[in-house]
Amino acid sequence: MTRGEGRTTPEWGQVPGTSRRLLPTPTPTPTPTPAPPLSGAPIALYDPEGHLDRELPLDRASHERMVKAVLGWPADPGLRPADLEQIILRLTGAAHVVADDIRHAAEQLTDGHTARTRAAAVLAEAWHRLAADRQETVACARDRARLVRTLYEHLNHLTAAAPRHPVKPL
Repeated sequence: MTRGEGRTTPEWGQVPGTSRRLLPTPTPTPTPTPAPPLSGAPIALYDPEGHLDRELPLDRASHERMVKAVLGWPADPGLRPADLEQIILRLTGAAHVVADDIRHAAEQLTDGHTARTRAAAVLAEAWHRLAADRQETVACARDRARLVRTLYEHLNHLTAAAPRHPVKPL
């Protein structure tokens, strides 16, 4: 045996020309498969890139219930900070989804349409308000709730202004 060489075992390898030994390569552990969702339980999806845009139906009823509840709070609703943060996150997500629906509905209108112009202004204001730093305060939750309510009102105007395409019989 010469200097720099040593014995090797099947699970260890010798680096040629050195006395260093390679550690065995760990076998990858299989990733656990996620448990199936509970039947009837709502599923919240995290989709920051917007891959699921327009794929899932808008849960308007739950958004409107949350808006009504938040705007009806007393000055101090007595929530834990973590609960308040989750409410604000949910309202922020709802605002993003409704704003995207407004954008999509406005794209269906002609360029000079009044509702399309109004939608552009509403969306600019919404993006401005959503870009502001989120704070875990009751005032922030109320602001997000008012924004969601306003966005739904504008979505109603847009869908009323959308051209109706009659279905042609076969």
